[in-house]
Amino acid sequence: MGEPDWKAVAKGMLQQEKELSVFNHPKPTGVLVEWKNKLYIGSIQQIVPDYSKEIFMLSKSSSLLPDGLVKAIKEQNPERLYLHADSTLDLTGRQYVLRKLEDRLVALTPEQDQYVAKKKLRIRELPTRFSMAM
Repeated sequence: MGEPDWKAVAKGMLQQEKELSVFNHPKPTGVLVEWKNKLYIGSIQQIVPDYSKEIFMLSKSSSLLPDGLVKAIKEQNPERLYLHADSTLDLTGRQYVLRKLEDRLVALTPEQDQYVAKKKLRIRELPTRFSMAM
């Protein structure tokens, strides 16, 4: 079996991301997240701007992105935000509440963590029609 058509895969992923973004409030921003020298695709949403403009919900892929797919995403979506996650974070899952400091994702401060815990945020994931076996 040959190499997948990464341009077509990226196009499908980005189209689905765009279609699903209408169900999100606030509107998410697409990102590539580098964590421990590996890249993931995802999005961020500012979730408590009245309290802190640093606090974001990160939703990311659970799988690493193959190099060919990363290249195709960058070509088709060159303005996509590129973030570096602190290597001390545990980002093995899909959903996180983190601080965004410029182009870095870091842990919340203790005060921010307490505030978010009191808010009892609800996260709902929409089923996707796109899956990629690696």
